[in-house]
Amino acid sequence: MKRKRRILAGRPPRNLPSPADEGAQATAEFALVLPVLLLVFLLFAQAVMVMRAQIAVTAAAREGARKGVETGSVAMIEGAAARAAAGLDGERLRVRVESGPRRRGEWIRVEVEYEVPVAIPAVENLFPSVTVRGSAEMRIENDREEAQ
Repeated sequence: MKRKRRILAGRPPRNLPSPADEGAQATAEFALVLPVLLLVFLLFAQAVMVMRAQIAVTAAAREGARKGVETGSVAMIEGAAARAAAGLDGERLRVRVESGPRRRGEWIRVEVEYEVPVAIPAVENLFPSVTVRGSAEMRIENDREEAQ
């Protein structure tokens, strides 16, 4: 009887996995979870890009409206808005200026749109790019056509 116990005590039980099996299982689980983690990270990065663009176009519209209360030059208003949208692609940026007659107390409205590119190359054809908009309205301070 004692001899049997020694033999069984020296052998590992058959139903427990070996350390090598556990490493392989961890690798397989990681390989299954990795694509999901990458997709979540890329979606998070895309959301950050959209939020950053929204903040930039809002600031650009405000800066364009600020320039619009000083001057009636549409080119100067668009230039001020484009400069305020630093870091955004100028080819995707659109600035629209709306105002009535150039008189003191009238309103000027500047709208800025930006088409945010898709950050995930594989789904670029499946999802359209996101367009963010910002607008600002201010009262005209002077009725001159061009500021000096």
